[in-house]
Amino acid sequence: MTYYVDPNTQQMYYQAPAQDQQKATAPSDAAVPQNAAAPPAPSTFLGLDASSSTFWTGAILGAGVALLVTSETVQKAVVKTVSKGMAAASAGVEEFKEKFEDAKAEVEAEAAGKK
Repeated sequence: MTYYVDPNTQQMYYQAPAQDQQKATAPSDAAVPQNAAAPPAPSTFLGLDASSSTFWTGAILGAGVALLVTSETVQKAVVKTVSKGMAAASAGVEEFKEKFEDAKAEVEAEAAGKK
């Protein structure tokens, strides 16, 4: 077996034996890559790829969210918005209850009138 390393890609290739020595069915004159060289190890920060754009996007977004969540002004606005939403939902539930009671009273009145 003959192996050689491509100086440009640093990949190891296996040189197929000559045609008369082959017993395989497929002829192959070209070299077949074997054990391709591993890519260079990424620079890591706590096991994360610090050179990745997604790492930095996540880090920046996380820092922004942390700043917003710890801001007292933002917390007050969120609580105010949630309380308004709950009040509106509560009013909607009360309105639904009233409509349900009205419909129930109408059905009972119709049933009493038919008897």
